Amino acid sequence: MRIAVVSAIVFINFILQSTWFSHISLFDTIPNTALIIVVTYAMLRDDVEGAILGFGAGFLADIFFGRVIGITALLMMFVGYFAGKPFKDFFKENYIAPLIMVGVASLAYEFMFYVLNFLLMGVTDFPRYLGRVILPVTVYNLVLAVFVYRIIYGINAKIEAREDKKRGFMKR
Repeated sequence: MRIAVVSAIVFINFILQSTWFSHISLFDTIPNTALIIVVTYAMLRDDVEGAILGFGAGFLADIFFGRVIGITALLMMFVGYFAGKPFKDFFKENYIAPLIMVGVASLAYEFMFYVLNFLLMGVTDFPRYLGRVILPVTVYNLVLAVFVYRIIYGINAKIEAREDKKRGFMKR
């Protein structure tokens, strides 16, 4: 059940991010909602599930939009893994930790994306990329993270309640 729901979330997000979100760009950038979903899911579940989700979401983006297949998948996998690592036991209703983690993950992801896609090809205009892409995407992600975290948190709580109920029936 969890796999089907999470796959549907990633697929719906992919459709929205590639169509509707391109019309609500801010400073010619669109939010990376896949990154927000990966970070919040990794924080709510754990590092391994976050890495798997990150790889899947990144691979989907690589297939349709990437110049090189695997870069986004690798970066999202690392984001999912490291976002879930320090949050084994934290107060999940707290919105501060997810916001901080989305901000850090956005900065790290966009910086590494620049290094792997542009710097290695000789494009060395980092200050311009920082001002036009990295910072606006990070701010946009932080604004949307509150809403996305709440949605993912609610879905995760319902799935966990259903899994607990199912486990309870199995024990009898």
